[in-house]
Amino acid sequence: MQYAPSPYNPYAIPAMPLTAASFDATGHRPQIRIFFLITAAASALLYLGGIVGFVLAIALDPSHPEPLYFLAAEGVMLLGALLIYVKLGLALYWLHGAWKWVPMEHRAGRDGKRYTPGDVFMLLIPYYNLYWQFPINLGLCDAMERLRQTCRTIEAPKRDIAMYAAIAEIVPFANFFVAPFLWASYMKSIDAMHDEIANALARQS
Repeated sequence: MQYAPSPYNPYAIPAMPLTAASFDATGHRPQIRIFFLITAAASALLYLGGIVGFVLAIALDPSHPEPLYFLAAEGVMLLGALLIYVKLGLALYWLHGAWKWVPMEHRAGRDGKRYTPGDVFMLLIPYYNLYWQFPINLGLCDAMERLRQTCRTIEAPKRDIAMYAAIAEIVPFANFFVAPFLWASYMKSIDAMHDEIANALARQS
């Protein structure tokens, strides 16, 4: 009698035990989180400063606004917009490293969907990225939770924060002034899990 194979359980402990050598240390990039937050804050402040500049240019002389004020405000907003791409690059670099750090057999979400570090770059596809930011980040939370259960560590991924951050990324203005701080909180929890799991494995060796 033949039996159908059992469904993939993303939280099942694999036959091969985890060791420090199971992880790619080059994927742990906690310093990127700081640069991401600084860039995001600078981008938001510049964008806001540009809006304030436009308002002031009109308020100072509604009948004959000074063109130089408009040019200055537009330049400030343009610089803030350019920093958005720097922020995106830092976020992709961090997320790619986070998935790279996860051992291959653990790169799965709770629904069994498999991921690779290269899947992160699908976030560069316009409009599709609005959807893809959910599974690629929530899947990372699921993979880290699986590692946490395997290594019996305490720190848990902030899956709800990742969800709220992805939602805020879609909402105008919230993507400037709210989402970066939610992303940073989520990134910090993943980095903390990296450290805790690595330390737990080091104590076992």
